[in-house]
Amino acid sequence: MELKFEAIIGYSTNDAEEAAHFFEHTLGLTLGAEDAGVRFYQLGDGTTLMVDVTGRAAGTPPYMLFSTADVVAAAEYFLERGAAVRELPWAQGAGFLASTPEGHTVAVISAEALEQGA
Repeated sequence: MELKFEAIIGYSTNDAEEAAHFFEHTLGLTLGAEDAGVRFYQLGDGTTLMVDVTGRAAGTPPYMLFSTADVVAAAEYFLERGAAVRELPWAQGAGFLASTPEGHTVAVISAEALEQGA
């Protein structure tokens, strides 16, 4: 199962240690740099994910979108890591939201549905 990062507007949390666990363990990203409560993760293709761990913007939506060729395998991946998975009503069978108990949420859509503009 492979997740391909598609887009982000911003991501914030109020617990730096827990965020490191989510981004580094659950998503498997490598910390590139950290400065003044902001962590940077290189996603490839010149795209960097910035995570504000100061708590100032905690509770704002994550706006993180991933695509995958196998939605079922992706859902199982998140379930195995303790996330709740909820199918997207507008992408039945082609996408879901995965939310960790700590409040991190990402959207996962099938690559085919994204190509068709689901």
